[in-house]
Amino acid sequence: MLTVDIASLSPGIHHVELAPSPGQVNLDPSTFRDISVEAVLQYHRDRILVQLHATAQATLTCDRTLEPYEEALEGAYNVLFGPPSMVGQSGDEFEEVRPLDPADREIDLTEVVRDTLLLAIPQRTVAPGAEEAPIDREFGATEADDDAEDGPVDPRWEALKELKDEE
Repeated sequence: MLTVDIASLSPGIHHVELAPSPGQVNLDPSTFRDISVEAVLQYHRDRILVQLHATAQATLTCDRTLEPYEEALEGAYNVLFGPPSMVGQSGDEFEEVRPLDPADREIDLTEVVRDTLLLAIPQRTVAPGAEEAPIDREFGATEADDDAEDGPVDPRWEALKELKDEE
């Protein structure tokens, strides 16, 4: 879980840098590493605007070659923690509003960071240089393989082979 302590914050702008492990933000440790989060918290008496920028290294699988490769991911997101009466409203400065109770001592950024990094993964993942790589377009045995006699043919298949030869 990735939380920020707000109990000691005074009204104003605060900069927070976090380096959570993949497990802290519910991401697969075999895919994500080197996660870094820079957050600007604009704290007012009953609301906190969080503007975050998240980066990570990810091991992705190329859609063209099916080979794994490393890619740097980067994403930004703004979220407002405010009174429950504001939940469901939208504005120009933030994408969503999350409830903030006056008794809350911390805010949870786990889902926000996880979703920001997952949305930063390209829809089409192509490794560097894979666009120019040739791709096999024919699969299976070739006709030359079919004609080659590797050994004695099972007599039960002989009738099928005769049908093939008639074509």
